[in-house]
Amino acid sequence: RRSVYQRVRRNAHNPFLEAFDAPKPASTRGKRDATNVPAQSLTLLNDPEFFEAARVFALHVIASKATTDDARLNLIYQTALARPIQTIEKESLGKFLTAQRDYYQAHLNDANALLKIGDSRQGSDADPAELSAWTLVCRVVLNLQETITRY
Repeated sequence: RRSVYQRVRRNAHNPFLEAFDAPKPASTRGKRDATNVPAQSLTLLNDPEFFEAARVFALHVIASKATTDDARLNLIYQTALARPIQTIEKESLGKFLTAQRDYYQAHLNDANALLKIGDSRQGSDADPAELSAWTLVCRVVLNLQETITRY
């Protein structure tokens, strides 16, 4: 299990936590509700914090000893899911990576704009098109149902 601790104010409930069924801090509950609503998926896809997490993850992957696409994809799966990537997943993400690389190499302004989302900065001399492509691959993996845990 993974946990994140943060300060909670009883009179100002965090909208992110509310989307993921966090109990109200001012009340007690015997059992926590568990739902799967579109707000959860939209939060994971559109929240700048999750986008930054994917970018930092991509920077880690690019800076690793893994130099081939297959090795990097396996590293992403090992890190995020604690299992090796399956062949069908590797093929699908490989096609997605190629499409993103092609797009961002042809549209460098879009790559630079993508890397400016959120508060943290790129902080690397990585190629913007390459980093953008890997950021989107990491974003896909971080949004897999297998990655998201609910209690």
